[in-house]
Amino acid sequence: MDALTQRAIGPAVRLLCQVRLVVLAFALVLALLDGAGWLGVFLVVLAAPFSFVPALNWDTRGRFYARNGILLAGDTAVAVVALLPLAGSPLMAVYAAATAALWGLFAGLRLAVVMAAPLCLYQLTAYDGGWRGLVTGAAGAVLTIIMTWTGTHLGRRLRRQAVQAAELAAVRADQAALAERLSLARDLHDTVAGDLAGLALAARGLADRLDREGAAPDTVGVARELGAAVRTAHEHTRRALGELRDDPDGLAALLTETVGRWSERTGTPAAADVDPEVDAVTGPGRARHVRAVVTELLENVRKHAGASRVTVTVAAAEGAVQVVVSDDGAGLGAAGPPGGSALDAGGSHGGHYGMRGVRERAQLCGGDATWEAGPEGGTVVTVALPAEPARALVEAA
Repeated sequence: MDALTQRAIGPAVRLLCQVRLVVLAFALVLALLDGAGWLGVFLVVLAAPFSFVPALNWDTRGRFYARNGILLAGDTAVAVVALLPLAGSPLMAVYAAATAALWGLFAGLRLAVVMAAPLCLYQLTAYDGGWRGLVTGAAGAVLTIIMTWTGTHLGRRLRRQAVQAAELAAVRADQAALAERLSLARDLHDTVAGDLAGLALAARGLADRLDREGAAPDTVGVARELGAAVRTAHEHTRRALGELRDDPDGLAALLTETVGRWSERTGTPAAADVDPEVDAVTGPGRARHVRAVVTELLENVRKHAGASRVTVTVAAAEGAVQVVVSDDGAGLGAAGPPGGSALDAGGSHGGHYGMRGVRERAQLCGGDATWEAGPEGGTVVTVALPAEPARALVEAA
């Protein structure tokens, strides 16, 4: 179970745990009313923590509960035990149904059915003999199986909705960022770029005038160096304006252009191998994530690797986009073991906000990021981003 699933099913888990606690409260009352019901009181007290604790801290410990086999086996045994004080009562079917739905939420259909089987068998034998008891027990068993399937289906639907909500939020954030970039580009064009162009002309005119008036060669040289520096700053500003402006059509063309610009700006040779099929896999939201990942990985190489060669490979396979950036630079340090995740990687690249951002983007998209040493030195970073779920809904938004 991933963090997104844990958050998505949290409200349903708490609700079902609360239902079980309410039924246990009635069972406690029934046990106290029974003159010889102290065993029933003990069983209710034994079962209560298995509902109270998950309802209290599912958001922080849910994944631990869902994958701990001992806790799941214990909850199965305690669920059967908790039915003993409710034997013959309709509340038994309610508790069993809520328990089966709870298991279906986080354990999956197959495992939940296996866990619910003892509850079904107990209900078939817990009621009084005769047709009435048999029909009542069978109905309770069938309800338990139905609620197992319902819980599983509900868990899947809640996760899909959570993924769609995250994607829609990412698209809106990307649209806001795009609008901000365009606004910044307009401001740069109207102010800084124009001022630098004027300064470049003025510096050139100054150098020519000094040369005509017979100024010292050193003075003329300084004036020309000043003009060259201003022209370089103007070129950098124009390049930044191009990157801030609207993206070219198609993710493949965009990534190729991004890698080319980075190589031109840094002077580091960079080869881009972009599968044209990535355009068919990505929607607008995922495309921006892919570009941001490539940009951040390249900047990470520039800042930390000291590489002389970089290769960027972007491929589409089985409905997902895989980004691989390899370099021949300094490689991983001692803090970053080969095969470690981007979160744990260290050394020349790891532990910084850039790679943390790459990991967070990958997790937001339901993917992952790994960081390992290259076969001939350097570093290889692999980021897998699944295709956008409910893509039509995302694009419509």
